[in-house]
Amino acid sequence: MLRFYYGCMGAGKSLHVLATAYNFQEHGIPFIILKSKIDTRDGENVIHSRALGDRECVSISQEDNIYNMIAAYQNIGDDQLRWIIVDEAQFLTEQQVEQLAAIADVMNINIMCYGLRTDFKTRLFSGSKRLFELADSIEEIKSTCYCGSKTIFNARINAQKEIITDGAQVEVGGDERYTSLCRKCYFEKTGHPLYVNE
Repeated sequence: MLRFYYGCMGAGKSLHVLATAYNFQEHGIPFIILKSKIDTRDGENVIHSRALGDRECVSISQEDNIYNMIAAYQNIGDDQLRWIIVDEAQFLTEQQVEQLAAIADVMNINIMCYGLRTDFKTRLFSGSKRLFELADSIEEIKSTCYCGSKTIFNARINAQKEIITDGAQVEVGGDERYTSLCRKCYFEKTGHPLYVNE
């Protein structure tokens, strides 16, 4: 089964990843964690959560064939993988998402992907889009905007905490570069003409 858990920045996706990994480890369930090399905030081959600390993972680039990697991994050890956890799944290519679907179907390995739905311009990441199209199960990890509504967008901000609407789709950063907002707050703050009071 291929599952996609999505949420805004700060919603606790990495916390979910590490808690799940801890549970699998405690019960002796063979698993592996993959993370995109594009996310350099905590260094390569590391997933970090403020609540649960660090855990080693396998960093993958957009050129990697995940299907071939997992097939080779299965041939190395005695314990066959039962679960794959993927963090920062929004950075996967469409082909890599298709490879994950094939791993689930052909190798009978369960896969949980965690990532953002949209970029700072409110547009779907290509990896997330393909996961919405192919995943067996989709679940939102919810968080709350400062106004009390549910967040759905990640706004990019500058040093003065002003929202930026231009730039490259991918710019790695944390709380110093992004803030999570509901739709109404995002469009009001970016001056969308339908949300500006005359």
